[in-house]
Amino acid sequence: MRIEKGAFASRLLGRIPAAGVRTRVLGVLRWLRPLDAAVEKVAGRKCATLDPEVRAVLRIGLFEIEVLGIPAAVAGDGAVHLIRRLGKARASGLVNAVMRRAPGLVAQLLADGGPAFRNSHPDWLWRRWVSVFGEDRARKAMEAAQQPAALWAWFRDQGELNAFRDRGVPLTPHSWMPDAWCSKGRELVQVVAEGRAYAQDPASQLVAWLAVMVAREGATMVDLCAAPGGKAARAVRDGAFVLAVVADLNLMRLRLTDRLFSNVESGVHRVVQNAAETALKPGSWDVVLLDAPCTGTGTLRRHPELRWRLRPGDISERARLQEELIEAAYALVASGGVLLYSTCSMEPEENEAHFRTLRAGFEVEDVSVLLPEGSGAVPTSQGGFRLIPQENCDGFTVHALRRR
Repeated sequence: MRIEKGAFASRLLGRIPAAGVRTRVLGVLRWLRPLDAAVEKVAGRKCATLDPEVRAVLRIGLFEIEVLGIPAAVAGDGAVHLIRRLGKARASGLVNAVMRRAPGLVAQLLADGGPAFRNSHPDWLWRRWVSVFGEDRARKAMEAAQQPAALWAWFRDQGELNAFRDRGVPLTPHSWMPDAWCSKGRELVQVVAEGRAYAQDPASQLVAWLAVMVAREGATMVDLCAAPGGKAARAVRDGAFVLAVVADLNLMRLRLTDRLFSNVESGVHRVVQNAAETALKPGSWDVVLLDAPCTGTGTLRRHPELRWRLRPGDISERARLQEELIEAAYALVASGGVLLYSTCSMEPEENEAHFRTLRAGFEVEDVSVLLPEGSGAVPTSQGGFRLIPQENCDGFTVHALRRR
């Protein structure tokens, strides 16, 4: 109900240890379209006209039956008890009726629906992705967004990694991202909670890895729009930079970096600033990392509520903000330095469209030759690359420009 009012699932769930709650919340958000269609077909009314509590209970109950495989009688009984506990006893008859009549209906609706409906995405986004990426890639991206995302993490140092291995818990390396690990069970979750490892999607880790790869010896780096700081922390951990500035406009988000950088003796400074009007010294940074605010269409499996909030006009709105940030970032790059631009968006307007015309003195840096083998990256029209959402990573787009 709070997510319907604008809250973000990841922030709410970060404080809830129960895995079953996480499964239900994210699962309902992923499968919202067919769940609501089944409710409306049985109830004979739009979900938007139902009380928020009734909507939530019906969605959870149907998700338990259709996706988790909980027996209909058990899920239905739980739904009726829950709606009564929420003070909506008058709706118990409706809840009971939907729980009795809807099982199997979701599967039927999915079989009869189009590609966007079958993967519970908006029709406009399906049409857009088909026109840009082709039907096969669009379908695979949406199918990937329907699967739970694994927890991938990197360890703060080799000692922490060895200590985890000494516990006898199996660790699985990522198929192509160096130093990215996952593990079954709760042990890795606990290590992340203790601050000895950092949870970060492999595609996001790849951006930090590339920042290290393009840096020259003794390089300086500024990470604009950096909070919560995962990319900069991973890059600094690898020892490539003698000085790194982690900048963001939001003080509270910058405070999230405290534990990340607590073991770095020197060389990392954090500042609150507007990246579009930066106060940093121009022309003095070897690597300028700009992971720009975006629509996040590459992260719909981790943030499924975004697909229901986004509108086509949001893409051009974000692109205008990114243009301002890129202009400011250009000015910071030293001679021979690199502007590394990334987003977790799939949309061309937020990525390659910005680099059809380059600032004087800059040229495209081909970082595709640095990519780990097996990443499956797709080249963009302006010399960058895009990772289409897949089983083991989110969608990301990256471009690099070097100052002559």
